[in-house]
Amino acid sequence: MAQIHEAICAAMGRTGAIGKDKKNQQQGFKYRGVDDVMNALQPVFAEFMIFCTPRVIEIKREERQTKNGGAMTYTVVTVEYTFYAADGSSVSCVVCGEGMDSADKSTSKAMSIAFKYACFQLLCIPTEETAPDPDREYHEKLPHETEPPVTCTKCGKAIAPVKGKDGTVKAPKDVAEQLGGLCPDCWRAAKSEAAQAAVEAARETAQA
Repeated sequence: MAQIHEAICAAMGRTGAIGKDKKNQQQGFKYRGVDDVMNALQPVFAEFMIFCTPRVIEIKREERQTKNGGAMTYTVVTVEYTFYAADGSSVSCVVCGEGMDSADKSTSKAMSIAFKYACFQLLCIPTEETAPDPDREYHEKLPHETEPPVTCTKCGKAIAPVKGKDGTVKAPKDVAEQLGGLCPDCWRAAKSEAAQAAVEAARETAQA
């Protein structure tokens, strides 16, 4: 067994539960902050000589509008965290983090979330609570998911919902209505053919 494996196993045994002592004031849910994780793990990592280095694999940003009309930057980062022992042996894990901010903090928020969950999953840090099972959660279907499929009048394929720049989802029937019964691919092809036909007609007129 490599030294990093022994160190992580020892750290798991030394790290206690980190409770959800903080509360989100807007939505009202409780959570464990990244500062709680760092405060709990720093002495443990120092004792067993573990340190961590992050490597950002991918970063995505987009602008979103708030319900009050303001602008928010939404950032998703994919980060590889490598945990090292004193002898240079290491283990790595890849996690995603999401962050949103109206100023310049969306990336740092996303990185904080990514690091927090990397530590949670690497060390199996308990919360002293019963974790919700995703299989037990009820997913309320969106309106377009309960409607019969809408097919393209040209190619016959089912028209998929389209997500707009503002994050709203346009149902297939609305897409078909806007594009004259066509799917986006056939609509773009028809538009290109029409533009080419207009160019040819203008060329013939000029030569007449």
